[in-house]
Amino acid sequence: MRIAIVDDSESFRTYLESLLHAEGHDDVACFDKAEALLAALDRPGEPLPELVLMDCIMPGMGGLAGTRRLKAEPRFADIPVIMVTVSDAESDLSAAFAAGAMDYIRKPPRRAELTARVSSALRLKQAVEARKARERELKDEKDRMAAILEYSHDGVAVAGPDGRFSFVSPGMERVFGLPLDAYAEVDAWLEAVFPDEADRDDFRDIVAAPPVEGHVWRRQYPFTDRNGQRRICRVHFSAMPGGRLICNIEDVTLFAKQKEDLLRRQSRHMKDLESAAEIQRSLLPSRLSMSERLRFAWEFLPCESVGGDIFNVFPLGPHHVGLYMLDVSGHGVASSLVALSVYNFMHYQRSTLIDRSGGRIDVVPPQTVLARLDEEFPFDKFSKFFTMFYMTLDTRTGEARYCNAGHPAPLRLAPDGDVVPLPCRGTIIGLSGFAPFCAGEMAMEPGEKLIVTSDGLADTQAADGAFFGEERTLEVIGRLAGSPVDDILAGLRRAASEFLGDTPPRDDVSLLGIEILPDKSPAAA
Repeated sequence: MRIAIVDDSESFRTYLESLLHAEGHDDVACFDKAEALLAALDRPGEPLPELVLMDCIMPGMGGLAGTRRLKAEPRFADIPVIMVTVSDAESDLSAAFAAGAMDYIRKPPRRAELTARVSSALRLKQAVEARKARERELKDEKDRMAAILEYSHDGVAVAGPDGRFSFVSPGMERVFGLPLDAYAEVDAWLEAVFPDEADRDDFRDIVAAPPVEGHVWRRQYPFTDRNGQRRICRVHFSAMPGGRLICNIEDVTLFAKQKEDLLRRQSRHMKDLESAAEIQRSLLPSRLSMSERLRFAWEFLPCESVGGDIFNVFPLGPHHVGLYMLDVSGHGVASSLVALSVYNFMHYQRSTLIDRSGGRIDVVPPQTVLARLDEEFPFDKFSKFFTMFYMTLDTRTGEARYCNAGHPAPLRLAPDGDVVPLPCRGTIIGLSGFAPFCAGEMAMEPGEKLIVTSDGLADTQAADGAFFGEERTLEVIGRLAGSPVDDILAGLRRAASEFLGDTPPRDDVSLLGIEILPDKSPAAA
Protein backbone atom coordinates (compact mmCIF):
# COMPACT_ATOMS: atom_id res chain seq x y z
CA MET A 1 0.00 0.00 0.00
CA ARG A 2 1.53 3.33 -1.06
CA ILE A 3 2.31 5.85 1.71
CA ALA A 4 3.39 9.45 1.08
CA ILE A 5 5.67 11.28 3.55
CA VAL A 6 5.65 15.10 3.32
CA ASP A 7 8.28 16.84 5.48
CA ASP A 8 10.84 19.56 4.86
CA SER A 9 13.49 17.71 6.90
CA GLU A 10 15.38 15.17 4.82
CA SER A 11 16.66 13.38 7.90
CA PHE A 12 13.18 13.06 9.37
CA ARG A 13 11.81 11.78 6.04
CA THR A 14 14.54 9.13 6.05
CA TYR A 15 13.75 8.23 9.66
CA LEU A 16 10.01 7.78 8.99
CA GLU A 17 10.71 5.82 5.81
CA SER A 18 12.99 3.40 7.68
CA LEU A 19 10.33 2.81 10.35
CA LEU A 20 7.73 2.06 7.68
CA HIS A 21 10.05 -0.26 5.77
CA ALA A 22 10.72 -2.14 8.99
CA GLU A 23 6.95 -2.80 9.25
CA GLY A 24 6.72 -4.09 5.70
CA HIS A 25 5.54 -0.93 3.96
CA ASP A 26 7.91 -0.93 0.98
CA ASP A 27 5.95 1.37 -1.34
CA VAL A 28 6.76 4.74 0.25
CA ALA A 29 7.23 8.09 -1.55
CA CYS A 30 8.77 11.18 0.05
CA PHE A 31 8.15 14.89 -0.70
CA ASP A 32 9.81 17.97 0.83
CA LYS A 33 6.72 20.14 0.77
CA ALA A 34 2.96 19.97 0.20
CA GLU A 35 3.20 21.64 -3.22
CA ALA A 36 5.42 18.78 -4.46
CA LEU A 37 2.85 16.16 -3.37
CA LEU A 38 -0.01 18.02 -5.06
CA ALA A 39 2.00 18.43 -8.26
CA ALA A 40 2.79 14.71 -8.31
CA LEU A 41 -0.87 13.79 -7.84
CA ASP A 42 -1.85 16.00 -10.78
CA ARG A 43 0.40 14.07 -13.18
CA PRO A 44 -1.63 11.74 -15.49
CA GLY A 45 -1.47 8.09 -14.46
CA GLU A 46 0.07 8.83 -11.09
CA PRO A 47 -1.20 6.26 -8.53
CA LEU A 48 -2.86 7.81 -5.51
CA PRO A 49 -1.41 7.18 -2.06
CA GLU A 50 -3.52 5.36 0.47
CA LEU A 51 -2.12 7.40 3.37
CA VAL A 52 -0.30 10.75 3.76
CA LEU A 53 1.96 11.56 6.72
CA MET A 54 1.94 15.39 6.59
CA ASP A 55 4.29 17.67 8.54
CA CYS A 56 2.35 20.49 10.08
CA ILE A 57 4.93 23.30 9.79
CA MET A 58 6.81 23.60 6.46
CA PRO A 59 7.97 26.41 4.22
CA GLY A 60 5.56 27.55 1.54
CA MET A 61 2.01 26.27 1.70
CA GLY A 62 2.48 24.34 4.94
CA GLY A 63 0.82 21.18 6.17
CA LEU A 64 -2.53 22.67 7.15
CA ALA A 65 -3.11 24.43 3.82
CA GLY A 66 -1.80 21.42 1.94
CA THR A 67 -4.28 19.19 3.75
CA ARG A 68 -7.12 21.61 2.99
CA ARG A 69 -6.15 21.64 -0.71
CA LEU A 70 -5.99 17.84 -0.73
CA LYS A 71 -9.43 17.42 0.84
CA ALA A 72 -10.97 20.05 -1.42
CA GLU A 73 -10.23 17.97 -4.53
CA PRO A 74 -12.92 15.20 -4.93
CA ARG A 75 -10.39 12.75 -6.36
CA PHE A 76 -8.20 13.04 -3.25
CA ALA A 77 -10.80 13.63 -0.56
CA ASP A 78 -10.85 10.02 0.66
CA ILE A 79 -7.06 9.84 1.21
CA PRO A 80 -6.50 9.77 4.99
CA VAL A 81 -4.01 12.31 6.39
CA ILE A 82 -2.08 11.90 9.66
CA MET A 83 -0.62 15.20 10.81
CA VAL A 84 2.94 14.98 12.16
CA THR A 85 3.67 17.91 14.52
CA VAL A 86 5.95 19.00 17.36
CA SER A 87 3.07 20.83 19.02
CA ASP A 88 0.47 19.34 21.31
CA ALA A 89 -1.44 22.58 21.78
CA GLU A 90 -5.15 22.06 21.59
CA SER A 91 -5.57 24.92 19.12
CA ASP A 92 -3.04 23.42 16.74
CA LEU A 93 -4.71 20.03 16.93
CA SER A 94 -8.14 21.54 16.34
CA ALA A 95 -6.78 23.35 13.29
CA ALA A 96 -5.33 20.08 11.97
CA PHE A 97 -8.64 18.24 12.36
CA ALA A 98 -10.52 21.16 10.84
CA ALA A 99 -8.23 21.02 7.81
CA GLY A 100 -9.23 17.37 7.28
CA ALA A 101 -6.62 15.33 9.12
CA MET A 102 -7.91 12.11 10.69
CA ASP A 103 -5.19 11.71 13.30
CA TYR A 104 -1.92 13.23 14.50
CA ILE A 105 1.47 12.02 15.76
CA ARG A 106 3.93 14.04 17.77
CA LYS A 107 7.52 14.28 16.63
CA PRO A 108 9.56 12.20 17.01
CA PRO A 109 7.11 9.28 16.81
CA ARG A 110 7.74 6.04 18.61
CA ARG A 111 7.78 2.99 16.39
CA ALA A 112 4.86 1.23 18.12
CA GLU A 113 2.72 4.37 18.01
CA LEU A 114 3.51 5.03 14.33
CA THR A 115 2.75 1.41 13.40
CA ALA A 116 -0.61 1.45 15.22
CA ARG A 117 -1.70 4.80 13.77
CA VAL A 118 -0.68 3.84 10.21
CA SER A 119 -2.36 0.41 10.39
CA SER A 120 -5.56 1.93 11.74
CA ALA A 121 -5.63 4.56 9.01
CA LEU A 122 -5.06 2.00 6.24
CA ARG A 123 -7.82 -0.26 7.59
CA LEU A 124 -10.19 2.67 7.70
CA LYS A 125 -9.24 3.58 4.12
CA GLN A 126 -9.99 0.01 3.00
CA ALA A 127 -13.35 0.05 4.79
CA VAL A 128 -14.29 3.38 3.21
CA GLU A 129 -13.36 2.12 -0.25
CA ALA A 130 -15.36 -1.10 0.23
CA ARG A 131 -18.37 0.87 1.46
CA LYS A 132 -18.22 3.28 -1.47
CA ALA A 133 -17.82 0.40 -3.94
CA ARG A 134 -20.92 -1.24 -2.49
CA GLU A 135 -22.75 2.09 -2.65
CA ARG A 136 -21.83 2.38 -6.32
CA GLU A 137 -23.09 -1.16 -6.94
CA LEU A 138 -26.34 -0.42 -5.15
CA LYS A 139 -26.76 2.81 -7.08
CA ASP A 140 -26.10 1.06 -10.40
CA GLU A 141 -28.56 -1.67 -9.47
CA LYS A 142 -31.13 0.89 -8.40
CA ASP A 143 -30.61 2.85 -11.62
CA ARG A 144 -31.02 -0.29 -13.70
CA MET A 145 -34.18 -1.28 -11.85
CA ALA A 146 -35.55 2.25 -12.21
CA ALA A 147 -34.83 2.18 -15.95
CA ILE A 148 -36.52 -1.21 -16.30
CA LEU A 149 -39.60 0.00 -14.46
CA GLU A 150 -39.57 3.30 -16.34
CA TYR A 151 -39.51 1.78 -19.82
CA SER A 152 -41.37 -1.48 -19.18
CA HIS A 153 -44.87 -1.62 -20.64
CA ASP A 154 -45.94 -3.88 -17.77
CA GLY A 155 -47.10 -2.45 -14.49
CA VAL A 156 -45.67 -3.29 -11.07
CA ALA A 157 -47.45 -2.40 -7.85
CA VAL A 158 -46.88 -3.35 -4.20
CA ALA A 159 -49.96 -3.58 -1.99
CA GLY A 160 -49.79 -3.73 1.79
CA PRO A 161 -52.05 -5.54 4.26
CA ASP A 162 -53.69 -2.16 4.94
CA GLY A 163 -55.14 -2.16 1.43
CA ARG A 164 -52.92 0.64 0.13
CA PHE A 165 -50.26 0.70 -2.57
CA SER A 166 -46.78 1.39 -1.22
CA PHE A 167 -45.18 1.39 -4.67
CA VAL A 168 -46.49 1.88 -8.22
CA SER A 169 -44.32 1.77 -11.35
CA PRO A 170 -44.79 4.08 -14.36
CA GLY A 171 -45.98 1.05 -16.34
CA MET A 172 -49.24 1.07 -14.40
CA GLU A 173 -50.17 4.32 -16.12
CA ARG A 174 -49.36 2.81 -19.51
CA VAL A 175 -51.51 -0.28 -18.82
CA PHE A 176 -54.58 1.37 -17.31
CA GLY A 177 -54.28 4.97 -18.49
CA LEU A 178 -54.67 6.45 -14.99
CA PRO A 179 -52.12 8.94 -13.57
CA LEU A 180 -49.82 7.62 -10.86
CA ASP A 181 -51.59 9.65 -8.13
CA ALA A 182 -54.71 7.53 -8.76
CA TYR A 183 -53.02 4.48 -7.26
CA ALA A 184 -53.34 5.05 -3.55
CA GLU A 185 -55.96 2.69 -2.20
CA VAL A 186 -56.48 -0.73 -3.76
CA ASP A 187 -60.28 -0.51 -3.47
CA ALA A 188 -60.49 2.83 -5.27
CA TRP A 189 -58.30 1.56 -8.08
CA LEU A 190 -60.33 -1.63 -8.45
CA GLU A 191 -63.57 0.34 -8.65
CA ALA A 192 -62.04 2.55 -11.32
CA VAL A 193 -60.73 -0.13 -13.69
CA PHE A 194 -62.39 -3.51 -12.97
CA PRO A 195 -66.00 -3.54 -14.19
CA ASP A 196 -66.90 -6.99 -12.81
CA GLU A 197 -67.65 -7.19 -9.09
CA ALA A 198 -66.55 -10.83 -8.89
CA ASP A 199 -63.10 -9.86 -10.20
CA ARG A 200 -62.81 -7.02 -7.69
CA ASP A 201 -63.72 -9.37 -4.84
CA ASP A 202 -61.18 -11.92 -6.04
CA PHE A 203 -58.43 -9.29 -6.12
CA ARG A 204 -59.35 -8.07 -2.63
CA ASP A 205 -59.28 -11.62 -1.28
CA ILE A 206 -55.74 -12.11 -2.62
CA VAL A 207 -54.56 -8.85 -1.05
CA ALA A 208 -56.05 -9.95 2.27
CA ALA A 209 -54.61 -13.49 2.07
CA PRO A 210 -51.61 -13.45 -0.32
CA PRO A 211 -49.79 -16.61 -1.46
CA VAL A 212 -47.01 -17.94 0.70
CA GLU A 213 -43.50 -16.76 -0.11
CA GLY A 214 -42.02 -18.57 -3.08
CA HIS A 215 -45.38 -19.19 -4.76
CA VAL A 216 -46.93 -17.22 -7.61
CA TRP A 217 -50.64 -16.99 -8.35
CA ARG A 218 -51.86 -15.96 -11.79
CA ARG A 219 -55.17 -14.39 -12.66
CA GLN A 220 -56.64 -12.88 -15.80
CA TYR A 221 -59.15 -10.04 -15.49
CA PRO A 222 -61.08 -7.86 -17.92
CA PHE A 223 -60.63 -4.14 -17.27
CA THR A 224 -61.74 -0.84 -18.78
CA ASP A 225 -59.12 1.66 -19.97
CA ARG A 226 -59.45 5.44 -19.82
CA ASN A 227 -61.24 5.45 -23.19
CA GLY A 228 -63.88 3.03 -21.93
CA GLN A 229 -62.49 0.17 -24.04
CA ARG A 230 -62.70 -3.30 -22.54
CA ARG A 231 -59.29 -4.97 -22.35
CA ILE A 232 -57.67 -7.96 -20.64
CA CYS A 233 -54.84 -7.98 -18.09
CA ARG A 234 -52.90 -10.84 -16.56
CA VAL A 235 -51.72 -10.40 -12.95
CA HIS A 236 -48.90 -12.38 -11.28
CA PHE A 237 -49.26 -12.23 -7.50
CA SER A 238 -46.24 -12.98 -5.29
CA ALA A 239 -45.69 -12.30 -1.60
CA MET A 240 -42.96 -10.25 0.08
CA PRO A 241 -41.85 -10.50 3.71
CA GLY A 242 -44.15 -8.56 5.99
CA GLY A 243 -47.33 -9.47 4.14
CA ARG A 244 -46.85 -7.10 1.21
CA LEU A 245 -48.06 -8.30 -2.19
CA ILE A 246 -46.24 -7.74 -5.49
CA CYS A 247 -48.56 -7.42 -8.50
CA ASN A 248 -46.93 -7.76 -11.92
CA ILE A 249 -49.60 -6.65 -14.38
CA GLU A 250 -49.46 -7.25 -18.13
CA ASP A 251 -51.89 -6.09 -20.80
CA VAL A 252 -52.65 -9.29 -22.75
CA THR A 253 -55.54 -7.95 -24.85
CA LEU A 254 -53.69 -8.57 -28.11
CA PHE A 255 -52.59 -12.06 -27.06
CA ALA A 256 -56.10 -12.95 -25.91
CA LYS A 257 -57.50 -11.82 -29.26
CA GLN A 258 -54.81 -13.73 -31.15
CA LYS A 259 -55.59 -16.83 -29.08
CA GLU A 260 -59.29 -16.43 -29.82
CA ASP A 261 -58.59 -16.03 -33.55
CA LEU A 262 -56.27 -19.03 -33.48
CA LEU A 263 -58.92 -21.18 -31.79
CA ARG A 264 -61.48 -20.00 -34.33
CA ARG A 265 -59.17 -20.87 -37.23
CA GLN A 266 -58.31 -24.19 -35.62
CA SER A 267 -62.01 -24.97 -35.30
CA ARG A 268 -62.55 -24.20 -38.99
CA HIS A 269 -59.50 -26.28 -39.86
CA MET A 270 -60.80 -29.22 -37.82
CA LYS A 271 -64.17 -28.97 -39.56
CA ASP A 272 -62.38 -28.98 -42.93
CA LEU A 273 -60.39 -32.05 -41.89
CA GLU A 274 -63.56 -33.79 -40.73
CA SER A 275 -65.17 -33.02 -44.09
CA ALA A 276 -62.12 -34.30 -45.93
CA ALA A 277 -62.12 -37.47 -43.84
CA GLU A 278 -65.82 -37.96 -44.56
CA ILE A 279 -65.16 -37.59 -48.30
CA GLN A 280 -62.30 -40.07 -48.03
CA ARG A 281 -64.52 -42.61 -46.24
CA SER A 282 -67.26 -42.14 -48.84
CA LEU A 283 -64.89 -43.48 -51.50
CA LEU A 284 -64.47 -46.83 -49.77
CA PRO A 285 -66.09 -49.80 -51.58
CA SER A 286 -69.80 -50.19 -50.95
CA ARG A 287 -70.68 -53.39 -52.85
CA LEU A 288 -69.81 -56.55 -51.01
CA SER A 289 -70.26 -58.92 -53.95
CA MET A 290 -69.61 -58.71 -57.69
CA SER A 291 -69.54 -62.36 -58.65
CA GLU A 292 -70.81 -65.69 -57.38
CA ARG A 293 -67.19 -66.83 -57.44
CA LEU A 294 -65.82 -63.92 -55.38
CA ARG A 295 -66.43 -62.50 -51.94
CA PHE A 296 -64.59 -59.44 -50.69
CA ALA A 297 -64.61 -57.46 -47.45
CA TRP A 298 -62.83 -54.48 -45.94
CA GLU A 299 -62.23 -52.80 -42.61
CA PHE A 300 -61.00 -49.26 -41.98
CA LEU A 301 -59.68 -47.86 -38.68
CA PRO A 302 -59.01 -44.14 -39.30
CA CYS A 303 -56.58 -42.03 -37.32
CA GLU A 304 -57.54 -38.64 -35.92
CA SER A 305 -56.20 -36.68 -38.89
CA VAL A 306 -56.80 -37.14 -42.58
CA GLY A 307 -54.51 -39.82 -43.98
CA GLY A 308 -53.36 -41.03 -47.34
CA ASP A 309 -54.84 -44.56 -47.35
CA ILE A 310 -57.38 -45.56 -49.97
CA PHE A 311 -58.44 -48.87 -51.53
CA ASN A 312 -61.03 -50.17 -53.95
CA VAL A 313 -62.46 -53.26 -55.65
CA PHE A 314 -64.09 -52.74 -59.06
CA PRO A 315 -65.10 -54.67 -62.21
CA LEU A 316 -62.81 -54.76 -65.26
CA GLY A 317 -65.13 -55.97 -67.99
CA PRO A 318 -67.51 -58.94 -67.66
CA HIS A 319 -65.05 -61.49 -66.23
CA HIS A 320 -62.33 -59.57 -64.42
CA VAL A 321 -62.06 -57.70 -61.16
CA GLY A 322 -59.41 -55.22 -60.12
CA LEU A 323 -58.38 -54.34 -56.60
CA TYR A 324 -55.77 -52.02 -55.16
CA MET A 325 -54.61 -50.45 -51.93
CA LEU A 326 -52.33 -47.44 -51.74
CA ASP A 327 -50.73 -45.43 -48.93
CA VAL A 328 -49.46 -41.90 -49.60
CA SER A 329 -46.54 -40.66 -47.52
CA GLY A 330 -47.37 -38.38 -44.62
CA HIS A 331 -50.70 -37.27 -43.21
CA GLY A 332 -53.03 -34.35 -43.64
CA VAL A 333 -54.83 -32.71 -46.49
CA ALA A 334 -51.93 -32.91 -48.98
CA SER A 335 -51.66 -36.69 -48.64
CA SER A 336 -55.44 -37.03 -48.82
CA LEU A 337 -55.60 -34.99 -52.04
CA VAL A 338 -52.94 -37.16 -53.69
CA ALA A 339 -54.86 -40.30 -52.66
CA LEU A 340 -58.05 -38.80 -54.07
CA SER A 341 -56.26 -37.97 -57.33
CA VAL A 342 -55.04 -41.57 -57.66
CA TYR A 343 -58.57 -42.80 -56.94
CA ASN A 344 -59.95 -40.58 -59.70
CA PHE A 345 -57.23 -41.72 -62.07
CA MET A 346 -58.06 -45.37 -61.44
CA HIS A 347 -61.81 -44.73 -61.55
CA TYR A 348 -62.18 -42.49 -64.57
CA GLN A 349 -59.15 -43.33 -66.68
CA ARG A 350 -60.31 -46.85 -67.41
CA SER A 351 -58.39 -46.71 -70.68
CA THR A 352 -55.34 -47.03 -68.46
CA LEU A 353 -56.76 -50.25 -67.04
CA ILE A 354 -58.54 -51.77 -70.06
CA ASP A 355 -57.16 -52.02 -73.61
CA ARG A 356 -59.84 -51.94 -76.35
CA SER A 357 -57.48 -51.22 -79.24
CA GLY A 358 -57.72 -54.75 -80.76
CA GLY A 359 -61.50 -54.77 -80.94
CA ARG A 360 -61.80 -56.73 -77.74
CA ILE A 361 -61.51 -56.02 -74.01
CA ASP A 362 -58.04 -56.82 -72.66
CA VAL A 363 -56.99 -56.09 -69.08
CA VAL A 364 -53.83 -54.00 -68.94
CA PRO A 365 -51.07 -55.77 -66.93
CA PRO A 366 -50.69 -54.35 -63.40
CA GLN A 367 -47.03 -53.44 -63.89
CA THR A 368 -48.02 -51.25 -66.86
CA VAL A 369 -50.67 -49.49 -64.76
CA LEU A 370 -48.19 -48.75 -61.97
CA ALA A 371 -45.63 -47.49 -64.48
CA ARG A 372 -48.23 -45.03 -65.82
CA LEU A 373 -49.03 -43.91 -62.28
CA ASP A 374 -45.32 -43.36 -61.68
CA GLU A 375 -45.27 -41.05 -64.70
CA GLU A 376 -48.47 -39.28 -63.67
CA PHE A 377 -47.50 -38.64 -60.02
CA PRO A 378 -43.79 -37.72 -59.90
CA PHE A 379 -42.35 -36.66 -56.56
CA ASP A 380 -41.04 -33.43 -58.10
CA LYS A 381 -44.62 -32.37 -58.82
CA PHE A 382 -46.48 -33.47 -55.70
CA SER A 383 -43.68 -33.74 -53.08
CA LYS A 384 -45.29 -37.07 -52.19
CA PHE A 385 -44.70 -40.71 -52.98
CA PHE A 386 -46.90 -43.69 -52.31
CA THR A 387 -46.87 -47.44 -52.05
CA MET A 388 -49.45 -49.48 -53.92
CA PHE A 389 -50.56 -53.07 -54.48
CA TYR A 390 -52.64 -53.66 -57.61
CA MET A 391 -54.10 -56.98 -58.81
CA THR A 392 -56.41 -58.15 -61.56
CA LEU A 393 -58.39 -61.41 -61.16
CA ASP A 394 -60.18 -63.55 -63.73
CA THR A 395 -63.32 -64.64 -61.88
CA ARG A 396 -63.79 -67.62 -64.21
CA THR A 397 -60.39 -69.24 -63.77
CA GLY A 398 -59.00 -67.65 -60.60
CA GLU A 399 -55.91 -66.52 -62.52
CA ALA A 400 -54.47 -63.37 -60.98
CA ARG A 401 -51.75 -60.96 -62.01
CA TYR A 402 -50.38 -58.43 -59.54
CA CYS A 403 -47.70 -55.82 -59.00
CA ASN A 404 -46.47 -54.45 -55.69
CA ALA A 405 -44.87 -50.97 -55.48
CA GLY A 406 -43.30 -50.97 -52.04
CA HIS A 407 -46.52 -51.93 -50.22
CA PRO A 408 -46.59 -54.48 -47.36
CA ALA A 409 -46.73 -57.93 -48.93
CA PRO A 410 -50.32 -59.29 -49.13
CA LEU A 411 -50.95 -62.62 -47.42
CA ARG A 412 -52.27 -65.63 -49.36
CA LEU A 413 -54.32 -68.05 -47.25
CA ALA A 414 -54.58 -71.62 -48.48
CA PRO A 415 -57.69 -73.72 -47.66
CA ASP A 416 -55.60 -75.75 -45.22
CA GLY A 417 -54.77 -72.56 -43.24
CA ASP A 418 -51.23 -72.07 -44.56
CA VAL A 419 -50.33 -68.32 -44.75
CA VAL A 420 -47.77 -67.22 -47.37
CA PRO A 421 -46.73 -63.61 -48.19
CA LEU A 422 -46.82 -62.83 -51.90
CA PRO A 423 -43.33 -62.46 -53.36
CA CYS A 424 -42.16 -59.64 -55.61
CA ARG A 425 -42.16 -56.29 -53.82
CA GLY A 426 -40.80 -53.48 -56.01
CA THR A 427 -39.98 -49.79 -55.68
CA ILE A 428 -42.41 -47.08 -54.58
CA ILE A 429 -44.35 -44.85 -56.97
CA GLY A 430 -43.14 -41.30 -57.54
CA LEU A 431 -39.46 -41.91 -58.29
CA SER A 432 -39.96 -41.60 -62.06
CA GLY A 433 -38.78 -44.99 -63.25
CA PHE A 434 -36.03 -45.47 -60.68
CA ALA A 435 -36.50 -49.24 -61.03
CA PRO A 436 -38.88 -51.46 -63.03
CA PHE A 437 -41.97 -52.68 -61.23
CA CYS A 438 -41.89 -56.37 -60.35
CA ALA A 439 -44.89 -58.41 -61.60
CA GLY A 440 -46.25 -61.69 -60.28
CA GLU A 441 -48.86 -64.26 -61.25
CA MET A 442 -50.81 -66.93 -59.42
CA ALA A 443 -53.90 -69.11 -59.76
CA MET A 444 -56.32 -68.88 -56.83
CA GLU A 445 -58.36 -72.01 -56.06
CA PRO A 446 -61.75 -72.16 -54.37
CA GLY A 447 -61.33 -71.61 -50.64
CA GLU A 448 -58.23 -69.46 -51.02
CA LYS A 449 -58.15 -65.94 -49.60
CA LEU A 450 -55.95 -62.88 -50.04
CA ILE A 451 -55.48 -60.30 -47.27
CA VAL A 452 -54.05 -56.85 -48.09
CA THR A 453 -53.14 -54.47 -45.25
CA SER A 454 -51.64 -51.00 -45.00
CA ASP A 455 -48.46 -50.49 -42.99
CA GLY A 456 -50.64 -48.76 -40.37
CA LEU A 457 -51.56 -52.19 -38.97
CA ALA A 458 -48.03 -53.38 -38.16
CA ASP A 459 -47.04 -49.85 -37.07
CA THR A 460 -49.97 -49.52 -34.65
CA GLN A 461 -48.36 -48.41 -31.38
CA ALA A 462 -49.81 -48.81 -27.90
CA ALA A 463 -49.37 -46.39 -25.01
CA ASP A 464 -46.36 -48.35 -23.69
CA GLY A 465 -44.52 -47.94 -27.02
CA ALA A 466 -45.02 -51.53 -28.22
CA PHE A 467 -45.95 -52.14 -31.89
CA PHE A 468 -48.63 -54.46 -33.17
CA GLY A 469 -46.04 -55.86 -35.58
CA GLU A 470 -46.04 -58.47 -38.34
CA GLU A 471 -45.79 -61.45 -35.98
CA ARG A 472 -49.00 -60.48 -34.19
CA THR A 473 -50.68 -59.94 -37.57
CA LEU A 474 -49.72 -63.44 -38.73
CA GLU A 475 -50.82 -64.93 -35.41
CA VAL A 476 -54.33 -63.40 -35.67
CA ILE A 477 -54.73 -64.35 -39.34
CA GLY A 478 -53.45 -67.87 -38.71
CA ARG A 479 -55.93 -68.33 -35.89
CA LEU A 480 -58.83 -67.16 -38.08
CA ALA A 481 -57.63 -68.60 -41.41
CA GLY A 482 -60.53 -71.05 -41.67
CA SER A 483 -63.17 -68.33 -41.21
CA PRO A 484 -64.81 -66.31 -44.01
CA VAL A 485 -62.74 -63.37 -45.19
CA ASP A 486 -65.03 -60.79 -43.59
CA ASP A 487 -64.63 -62.51 -40.20
CA ILE A 488 -60.85 -62.51 -40.60
CA LEU A 489 -60.75 -58.77 -41.28
CA ALA A 490 -63.18 -58.03 -38.45
CA GLY A 491 -60.94 -60.06 -36.14
CA LEU A 492 -57.86 -58.11 -37.25
CA ARG A 493 -59.61 -54.79 -36.68
CA ARG A 494 -60.81 -55.92 -33.25
CA ALA A 495 -57.32 -57.10 -32.29
CA ALA A 496 -55.80 -53.75 -33.35
CA SER A 497 -58.43 -51.80 -31.38
CA GLU A 498 -57.88 -53.89 -28.25
CA PHE A 499 -54.12 -53.49 -28.63
CA LEU A 500 -54.48 -49.70 -28.82
CA GLY A 501 -56.84 -49.39 -25.87
CA ASP A 502 -57.53 -45.69 -25.32
CA THR A 503 -54.58 -44.62 -27.46
CA PRO A 504 -55.70 -43.15 -30.81
CA PRO A 505 -54.04 -44.67 -33.89
CA ARG A 506 -51.21 -42.64 -35.41
CA ASP A 507 -52.03 -43.83 -38.94
CA ASP A 508 -54.97 -45.21 -40.87
CA VAL A 509 -55.36 -48.99 -40.64
CA SER A 510 -56.76 -50.32 -43.93
CA LEU A 511 -57.70 -53.99 -44.43
CA LEU A 512 -58.91 -55.50 -47.71
CA GLY A 513 -59.59 -59.18 -48.41
CA ILE A 514 -61.00 -61.41 -51.16
CA GLU A 515 -62.08 -65.05 -51.07
CA ILE A 516 -62.58 -67.45 -53.99
CA LEU A 517 -65.87 -69.29 -53.57
CA PRO A 518 -66.75 -72.73 -54.98
CA ASP A 519 -68.34 -72.72 -58.43
CA LYS A 520 -72.04 -73.55 -57.95
CA SER A 521 -73.05 -73.37 -61.62
CA PRO A 522 -74.73 -76.46 -63.27
CA ALA A 523 -71.72 -76.83 -65.55
CA ALA A 524 -69.42 -77.16 -62.57
CA ALA A 525 -71.75 -79.75 -61.02
